[in-house]
Amino acid sequence: PAARARARQVQAWLRSDLMPIREERNTQVLFYAARKPPLSAQAEATAQRLFRFAEALLPQAADHLFGQWCIADTDLALMINRLALHGDPVPPRLAAYAKAQWQRSTVQEWVAMQRPPLTA
Repeated sequence: PAARARARQVQAWLRSDLMPIREERNTQVLFYAARKPPLSAQAEATAQRLFRFAEALLPQAADHLFGQWCIADTDLALMINRLALHGDPVPPRLAAYAKAQWQRSTVQEWVAMQRPPLTA
């Protein structure tokens, strides 16, 4: 129960406290390879906060946040990949973690889903 509560806490933080990243690196970056302007100072500061949090949360040499995969791993990878897949600088350990999470077969199925074309 404690680990599940911590995972929910991580997910809530990812979804509520990182709006500048969400706004400037929306899911069009992930699913349509959209190119966006450089991060604003506010979004850059938010990215640095994300990196500090993720580095502290992810155990050294670990593949998962809590010893085995959970959905919070995918949520964290999604947020990191908003930056990494756009080409924004991401600490190497976090980029490798996000890339590994992104390779899960279920995540790849989700990424490969047919999406409607972008409209102007």
